[in-house]
Amino acid sequence: MRDNNLLSPHRARRRDGRIHDGTIITDAPNVMWGTDGVRVFTLEDGWGWIFPAVDHWNAECVGWHVCKKGDRFAALEPIKMGLARLYGSTSAGAARGLSLRMDHGTQYLSDHFTNQIKFWGIHPSYSFVAEPQGNGAVERFNRTLKEQVIHGRVYRNLDELRNAVRQFVDRYNAQWLVEKNGFLSPNQAREQWNAAMSVRPAA
Repeated sequence: MRDNNLLSPHRARRRDGRIHDGTIITDAPNVMWGTDGVRVFTLEDGWGWIFPAVDHWNAECVGWHVCKKGDRFAALEPIKMGLARLYGSTSAGAARGLSLRMDHGTQYLSDHFTNQIKFWGIHPSYSFVAEPQGNGAVERFNRTLKEQVIHGRVYRNLDELRNAVRQFVDRYNAQWLVEKNGFLSPNQAREQWNAAMSVRPAA
């Protein structure tokens, strides 16, 4: 049909994919985080959501949230957790200089979400539409999360799912060996970075 020009003229045209010749891995921690949502079904509570936030530098899960309603408020929770843990504050301008990579989900395009991250000093960085490679850091984490926590398992309710995610994130950050970290865990990579920065001579 396509070869003979018999498709509807109203169908969206296929476009050539963009060549991804750049990188989304940063040279230092807390330069760019990525976030996305994952839907999970539970027997008693029905569909729920998991929202993680991942540092592009060492693949560390800096924050996460499990909830029933995956709205703009829920999508902010992993960011808030990461700021409280790594910046020690969620006040105005606390994360100035940090970028947040995300897709074009309605949660991330809402005024509330964009205004809140700007309040924290975070610059929004949207991946290209229909090209998940641009949000690859959190997409890769979500794949691991699904393989280790979701696929092949049945959860009774969101509390049970929340406990499973909490245990996985703790284990992942402490023990998961990441190739781009030189086969160090995210926590080990951050500790090594902090140690190197503490002995760096003043300029």
